[in-house]
Amino acid sequence: MSVEQAPASIEVLHESNITPMQWMILLLGLLASMIEGFDIVVIAYAAPAISEDWGISTEKMGIVLSAGVLGMTLGAMFLSWLADCYGRRITVSGSLLVAGLATSAIVFTSTVWELVLLRAVAGLALGVLVASLTPQMGEFSPLRHRVLIISVLVAGASAGAVAGGLITAALISSLGWQGIFLYAGLITLALGGLMYLLVPESIAFTIKRHPETALAKVNQILAYIGQAPVQQLPAMSVTAQAERATVVSLLSPHRRMATLLSWSAFFTGFVVVYFISSWMPQVLTNAGLPQEKAIQATAAIPFGSIIGTILIGYMAKKIPLNKLIASGFTLGMLCIFVVGSMASNLGAVPYLLVLTMLFLIGITLMGAFSNLYSIVLVIYPAQVRSTGLGWSAGLGRAGAVISPMLAGLLMGLGLSMPVLFVIFAIPALIAALCVWLIQPRELL
Repeated sequence: MSVEQAPASIEVLHESNITPMQWMILLLGLLASMIEGFDIVVIAYAAPAISEDWGISTEKMGIVLSAGVLGMTLGAMFLSWLADCYGRRITVSGSLLVAGLATSAIVFTSTVWELVLLRAVAGLALGVLVASLTPQMGEFSPLRHRVLIISVLVAGASAGAVAGGLITAALISSLGWQGIFLYAGLITLALGGLMYLLVPESIAFTIKRHPETALAKVNQILAYIGQAPVQQLPAMSVTAQAERATVVSLLSPHRRMATLLSWSAFFTGFVVVYFISSWMPQVLTNAGLPQEKAIQATAAIPFGSIIGTILIGYMAKKIPLNKLIASGFTLGMLCIFVVGSMASNLGAVPYLLVLTMLFLIGITLMGAFSNLYSIVLVIYPAQVRSTGLGWSAGLGRAGAVISPMLAGLLMGLGLSMPVLFVIFAIPALIAALCVWLIQPRELL
């Protein structure tokens, strides 16, 4: 495998075999990822119905829409340590249960501020889920297929967002917007219960957090998932056993450069991704494309993202992951340049070409961005893995907050579309450079 991972001596699972029980665990993880993707879009699709029902202003609706994103950011940054201290199992299942309760409780709200509070609580829980689910599923994946499995898992969030939009559009008229949240919450609760009942604690966490009693526990887990028992476990350093999961540990001298590069890649990646996803329909409409076609063309981006995410994960079996991601960001930047050059005169451009370029942005740029999560998993050891992912994703979301506002400001100043696209292509190049410089190997 060309992606440098943790040394083989710390691996307990068979390098390539996946048992039926492991498949079930990975399927539950995929469903949890789809729930997270669904939750991101459900409030946006329900927003018109909420505004009409309650007669609230666009300013207050904006607060409602922002509450979940803010909660996810804070949860990922400041609560991700829970998974490194108390375990993946309780943290993943607990975050799903909290998110499910908060989402279901929306059916009882009667004021905007109650809705804001519940969306913030659900966001906090889902932020923890983002930081803990990926390490948990990675630690149940065999080494040879790990990057591909994580790529499919991350792509599940995009699939959940697409499915969420289709389901909400089909059912909101009959169930009402409260009914959508009620059933979404109940499904999330049920999944949280199944994750707790059926998914054991991860082997990597067990070894690194409880080395003195780990052998018996690890063999119990191996028996449960249908893998052969082991006679001994790899020796753990005293430092690894005693290390606390804090941001300070991420910035220790031997990890500092990789951490700063990871944070920079996530931040700049979020900047360009949220510009594309937030403003593309408006940009295409302003450039002369009919609204229906603008929406259809933008929908090609998440479909391309699913394909690109999985494709990069598959290619990582033969090509170093950091080079694949950097190449994806670079090719995505070139696609953005092309779209920007067309934006000034879309009427003269065949619609199929616009559709194709946006689909390619999904494959390259969005596929590269989604696989950033895999890079984080292979630079941090188990005792700080969720904390590392939480801070990378959390700080990166600051770029998601800044990007749409900055684009709106620049458009208000009268910048031409080609210039605007050039400005927002630059962060993609910076993200490519940062990822290229990251060495994808575990920093013990």
